[in-house]
Amino acid sequence: PWHHQVTSDGHLVLLQADRAAEGNYSCHDNRGRLIRTTRLRLGHPPGLLNVSCRVSNHSLVLCSWVESVKTLLPAQYHTSYSQVRMCVVSSPPQKQCTITDPTMWQHYHNINITETNPLGSQTTILVVKFHELLQPDPPEAVTAVYWTYPASWLHDAVPFPLRFQLRYRPVGFSTWSTVESKASPLLITDALAGHAHQLQVRAQDDINPDSQWSDWSPLLQACPWSGENTSVTVFSLLSPLGSEEDGGSLLILLALFAGIILVLVSSLSVLMWVRQRRRDNVTKQELTSMVKMKSMPI
Repeated sequence: PWHHQVTSDGHLVLLQADRAAEGNYSCHDNRGRLIRTTRLRLGHPPGLLNVSCRVSNHSLVLCSWVESVKTLLPAQYHTSYSQVRMCVVSSPPQKQCTITDPTMWQHYHNINITETNPLGSQTTILVVKFHELLQPDPPEAVTAVYWTYPASWLHDAVPFPLRFQLRYRPVGFSTWSTVESKASPLLITDALAGHAHQLQVRAQDDINPDSQWSDWSPLLQACPWSGENTSVTVFSLLSPLGSEEDGGSLLILLALFAGIILVLVSSLSVLMWVRQRRRDNVTKQELTSMVKMKSMPI
């Protein structure tokens, strides 16, 4: 079905072949005896790779890549960084490599990744600064005012210190309040007592100012309360939340507030009416006394 030519030396040339031409091909002599069998696969030479690196602690760098050209052929990858150091390629599909104990404070690093397939090879070079890519994982075991270091950060024998940022807001509100701390637990002194709040925590390397903040921890909900003999608001009764906002809580609060105002206005109206009745009774009694005094004989 494809245009083809057979050269004088016995080679088969397929013209304008597509992937439908893939398969097993065999060559036979004049007597029909098999001379050779081969399998045909079609594809493309490698192109440049899209490479990104993740630095979740001081002792481990994970680089991964995506092909910009779908070669349709099996490939092998050879990786290194800073010319001489190794980036260990993972097991198949071999689309990532790991650098252990990187020289974190070196200004630049060259990540070299070479893709090779039967049609050729292509090397991609990525220039990175590990200390700027450093981004801890979000804090773990978050409970309102307490959290722990992410497990990946504890990979180091002596973990570097982290600083934390906590944000919180009453349920149904759009504006966050934030506070920073280098340790937990943390007391929040300006929460709206009696109202459920949403809280999240994130972390950053405390020593490296060029590092990135982690992603926010999963959203949690807590209800503050005031302890005995103290004016400090403390959180309790945590429950994990999804990412959706609970706008219904705000409507409930507004309805309760409107009900309280209505009760207060009604109570005030009753008090004013009772007070006016008392005044009317006193006036009637005074007029009766005056009439009696006036009718007495002198």
